[in-house]
Amino acid sequence: MKRFLFVDDHLMVRQGLITLLCSIKDFPVTCDGAASAEEAFELLAEHTYDLAILDISLPGKGGLELLTHLRQVAPGTPVLMLSMFPEEQFALRALRLGASGYLTKQQAADELVIAIHKVLAGERYLSRSFSDTLISNILEESEQNEPRHTKLSNREFEIFRRLASGQILKQISVDLGINIKTVSTYKTRLFAKMKFRKNTELIAYALEQQLA
Repeated sequence: MKRFLFVDDHLMVRQGLITLLCSIKDFPVTCDGAASAEEAFELLAEHTYDLAILDISLPGKGGLELLTHLRQVAPGTPVLMLSMFPEEQFALRALRLGASGYLTKQQAADELVIAIHKVLAGERYLSRSFSDTLISNILEESEQNEPRHTKLSNREFEIFRRLASGQILKQISVDLGINIKTVSTYKTRLFAKMKFRKNTELIAYALEQQLA
């Protein structure tokens, strides 16, 4: 029997997907659920998983940070990212961090089982509407053609998203467990890279790119 880890802060979503998987014939699986990255860290310290399914938007440390941690502590565990955000906004970043696949929650009911089978087989999964051919072409494109936010480091990108959602520096410091001066330094760097002068420009860009 395979063991999966589901990480999603929405209880109904988490339970619904677990129920869906456990109801499939000829697919024996047991599932552990976590509502945050911190809960997932505890489970990962206790158990070995055949697959982890992570939501990108989590309270505290985000899903991409959890993905990075999981790649360090359990490099052999395939990871499928599940998100409300469209693939073109986050799939590339997730794949570069080591995810095996990316699926939007709107697609989950129809494609989750297909995605899981493909990822467990050692393949990469993207939805029918965002094929492997397209993702390979995008990865090979020059940096000049990529949106400005793709030039941010993973930490800068995380802080960018939190600023775009309205979080203040103190809250970001608490959530990420880093000094507020460090957060301020990251903010200065990302503002320079993105050529922002004020927060309203950052928020406008995030909305335009569907990142918030």
